[in-house]
Amino acid sequence: MTLTEAAFWTKRFGVIFLVFLAISSIIILIIFRPTDIDVPPEYLQGNFACTETKDEFLENTLTIPSLDVSTESEMAFNLQTETGKYENLPSVVNVYRYTDLGQRLNSQADAKVLAKKMGFDPEKIVRKGTTDYIWVNNSTQKSLQISARDLNFVLKTEVSKIRSIRKEADLPSEGEAVSLATNALRSLGILDTEYTKLHKVFLIDINPDGSYSEADSLINAELIRVDFLKKVPLITIPSNIVGAEDMVKTLERKDMTYEMGTQVVNEERIDVYNFSTLLTYQNPLKSNISVYVGPRDRDSEVLQEIYQIEFKTWSLEVEQCGTYELITPSTALQRIQNGEGSLVFLNVNNDEVEQYIPQNVKEFNVMDIYITYYEGLFEQQYLQPVYMVEGQAVLADGTEADFHIYYPAISYETLGDKIELEKAPVKESGGFLP
Repeated sequence: MTLTEAAFWTKRFGVIFLVFLAISSIIILIIFRPTDIDVPPEYLQGNFACTETKDEFLENTLTIPSLDVSTESEMAFNLQTETGKYENLPSVVNVYRYTDLGQRLNSQADAKVLAKKMGFDPEKIVRKGTTDYIWVNNSTQKSLQISARDLNFVLKTEVSKIRSIRKEADLPSEGEAVSLATNALRSLGILDTEYTKLHKVFLIDINPDGSYSEADSLINAELIRVDFLKKVPLITIPSNIVGAEDMVKTLERKDMTYEMGTQVVNEERIDVYNFSTLLTYQNPLKSNISVYVGPRDRDSEVLQEIYQIEFKTWSLEVEQCGTYELITPSTALQRIQNGEGSLVFLNVNNDEVEQYIPQNVKEFNVMDIYITYYEGLFEQQYLQPVYMVEGQAVLADGTEADFHIYYPAISYETLGDKIELEKAPVKESGGFLP
């Protein structure tokens, strides 16, 4: 090779190397560029603002009843969740305050109004001690029991009446049942609009002892149960703060989804991103608001297709009262393994309705973990999040059963007194120059 040829190839390889170096640098910058955003402190740390002191909040630590299992149960736990998946769950979330708790001043008058709307003579009231008001309508074979404290109630129809009408008439469709149930609650003036967005429908068979189980088809069902569900925002991001869009994208990368809502901030209504989760109950597969729909009962003047209503809920403040830090999902799973969780559902034969019978459990295989809000059967001062663990249990006879376990999600050990955190900066609004 001559010196001229050597110089040519040296120059050629030099250009190729520089191009390669430039491309490599661009790729490295793309791969390793920083993706972290400057998250405001109020989204990284709880403000504990629902009470002035931590001791006040600790008086409201969640206590969740647990289903009984056989004394011979081994209660071993195996984790089969996808590695790293549950660590995507948020670490700071909203807590909400319940309103209008306690004894109502005009409860008897309000209960009479409610009873009349359901077809009862309001003056034929029977008091059950100081706790409940009771009505019975012999012509429709319906009874009504209303709590004097909070006006929660249960409306029932005699089983013989339901069966008699069902033999002579067809059930409405599932879609019609949802509409009938919704209209019934609206006519009573007790339906929060948030409960109109999600429903779950169950086909009900009435057992010889009067208990309920799940029917295999609409033809064989005797009632249709409509459960009213509600979502509650875990994390709320106002659209007018600096970096809102980046924060939203970060949460979306963690498999979280949002719905747009509105919130009043400094007397101005603004759009907000709501990252929400379901409100769940003592039985995670049943709502505290259930309406049982059947064929038309021509003996009833009102609510002709409604045979039973179970209404037990309390009003929430529209906006969160504070934000609180959570224990990690791995900590919750460890405590559940230690036997500290609350077993709230165990289903042997895929019947999500039938009454629970204590089982002899050999092991629990944990498949997944979620965050939900828990509303129990009794008054709570605050709506708080729980971890809901689900999976399959193996019984002593080898039968598999679906299960759900709750564990309180708030880190009670690290609670603090109420603090003021630096607010996220607000975007500058546009305008015309003077």
